[in-house]
Amino acid sequence: MNRAFLRGGWGTRHFVGGIVGALFIGGFFGVVGCGNGGSGGSSVGGSGGGDCSSKLTEAKNAEFCQNTPGNLDCAEVAGLSKQVCKVALPEPSGELQRSATVKEFAGMGAPQVDCYAPASYPAAPGTSQNVTVEGLAKIFSSGCASHDLKITFYTVKRGGAAADEGKLDMPIGTTVITPADCTGANGVAVANDKCGTRNECKFTYPNVPTERELAIKTEGDPTWAPLVQYNIYIPNKEVMGGKWTHDVRALASDDYSVIPAVAIGGPVTAGHGVIAGEVHDCGDVRLLNAVADIDRPRINRTYFTNNEDAPLPDTKATGTSSLGLYAAFDITPGPVTVAAMGKLNGQDVTLGQHHVYVYPDTVTSVTFKGMQPYQLPK
Repeated sequence: MNRAFLRGGWGTRHFVGGIVGALFIGGFFGVVGCGNGGSGGSSVGGSGGGDCSSKLTEAKNAEFCQNTPGNLDCAEVAGLSKQVCKVALPEPSGELQRSATVKEFAGMGAPQVDCYAPASYPAAPGTSQNVTVEGLAKIFSSGCASHDLKITFYTVKRGGAAADEGKLDMPIGTTVITPADCTGANGVAVANDKCGTRNECKFTYPNVPTERELAIKTEGDPTWAPLVQYNIYIPNKEVMGGKWTHDVRALASDDYSVIPAVAIGGPVTAGHGVIAGEVHDCGDVRLLNAVADIDRPRINRTYFTNNEDAPLPDTKATGTSSLGLYAAFDITPGPVTVAAMGKLNGQDVTLGQHHVYVYPDTVTSVTFKGMQPYQLPK
C-alpha cells in the first residue's frame, strides 16, 4: 500500500531554519509508525475498538498531555506496546543519541529531555507584543528561486469543537508575497547542483504576536504546493530590536507529485495530505533512534537515511537517523495528534505531543523541539 510521501523539511522553526530541506526525493519525512519498522503495516487512529490504553506502557513525563490525549483506536494497535497520551508507538530499537555531525541542529553530550518533567516545565507565556519577522524563503528540493511565494501567519484554533481542533484560525496581518526577482538585495544566492546558483528570496512580515502558538502557511499556485508549519512560537527573549529571524520553506508543486512516486511508488491520494517533521530534544538538537507516529490511519511510513543534502527513505529503519526525520503519508483531512518518544538509560521518555490539522493536498509540518509554554497543563 505504498502511496504517498513527500520529501522534505517542514516543521517548526527548525524546519524552517534549515532542517526542512530534505525530504521528498531526498526524503525528509520519516514516517514513523506502528508495526515492525519502516514501511507498510496497520495504522493507529480513528475511533472504535474500545479503550486499550492500559495495555500500552506510557512514556515517562507525559503528564503535560494527559488532559489532551490522542484518539487511540484499539483495533489498530497490534504489535505495539508503548504510548504517549494515547498515541500508540513502537518500541524504540536503540538508545537516544544527539546528532553531533549534522550541519544544522547539532549537539554533543546526553540528550536533553528534562523540559517534559513537571519540575522543569517552561514558564507560562509572557506579555505578547507585535514584532517583525524577517528571514528567507528556503527551497527544500526543486526550484532555482523562491519567487512569488505567499506567506501567511495564523493563530491556531484550540478548545472549541473537536472537529476544528488544530485548524488554522485567524490570519495575522496581510499575506506577504516574495519578489518576482530574488537576485541582488532581494535574496541570498546559494550554490545548487541543478541550478548552478539558487536564489532564495528575503521576506519581511510585520505585526506578528509573540508568546502565542502560531502556524505558517506557504503556497503559490501553480509553482508552490501548500505547506503548513505548526509549532511556531516567538519567545520575547529571542526578539532583538523588535525583530525575530525565522526562515520559511517553499515546497515545489512538482515535488508534491513527483517525489512520492520516486520514494514510495505512487502519488498521494487526491484530497489527502501528509505529515512530516523532525524530532529534536529540549535543546533543539536532532535526535537519533527516536520514534514518532499519529493517531489516524495512513498508507505508509518510513524513516530516512542520514544524507543531509539528499536524505532518502530507509524502509528498514526502526527509528530516526541523525537527521531526526519522520513522516506519515496519505492521511484524510481532519484533526491529528502527533507524538514522539525515545529510550534513554533504558527508560521510555516522552519527546512531545502536538494536535494539528491535515488539509487536502497539503503537507502539515511538525517538528518536536521541547515542550512549549502554550502546552502547559491547564
